[in-house]
Amino acid sequence: MFPLFKRMKAKTRQQRFRELQAVVNQGLNACIIELAQDYLRDFPKHGVVWLDYGNALVDFARYKEARVAFLKAIKYIKPEHLNFPYSYMGHLYENQGDYRRAAEWHEKASKANPETSDHLIFLGAALSKIGKLSEAERCFRKAIKCKKGMIDEAYYNLGVILEGRGKYKEALACFENALKIDPKYKLAKQAIKDMRRVLTIKDTFINRMHPTAN
Repeated sequence: MFPLFKRMKAKTRQQRFRELQAVVNQGLNACIIELAQDYLRDFPKHGVVWLDYGNALVDFARYKEARVAFLKAIKYIKPEHLNFPYSYMGHLYENQGDYRRAAEWHEKASKANPETSDHLIFLGAALSKIGKLSEAERCFRKAIKCKKGMIDEAYYNLGVILEGRGKYKEALACFENALKIDPKYKLAKQAIKDMRRVLTIKDTFINRMHPTAN
């Protein structure tokens, strides 16, 4: 007689990892957590899975567990990829409103991968949140010189800092550079409109105060 149920063949490690990555790519956080927990019980030294697991936990505000997961990722991930857990840890602290700690981790990420602008942008944004505007400006200026990453975002964020300091012409140039890189950048378009309008207003004030002699 044949058995009523055939025993399911156990999935290989590679198959389980591919299944996990499929739900990671779809952003299915509950599935990520369950599959990652199951995977890590058998393969606890896989840094990338700890990273995916921690990132899913952050979305559910399970910050303590996520921090542990990211520390595991830092321990087991390849040294050349350490910028990823460092950056994720920075975002974790941002979600908690601790921008000082966030800046510390984004700075580590930037040092681990100085060729890309992204970590400098995150660092500058965190520094601006705690009022360190000069430091933030330096980060964004370094970011626009990078060859990789979100250069349009770097120009936009630098423009915002300069705008806040009343340096409207320089800010306008930054927003225009951002729009050149990404012609669909709505925030840059709005900022350009604002800068052009405010420069016209300033010219009006100057002409009122110093009218041309007839």
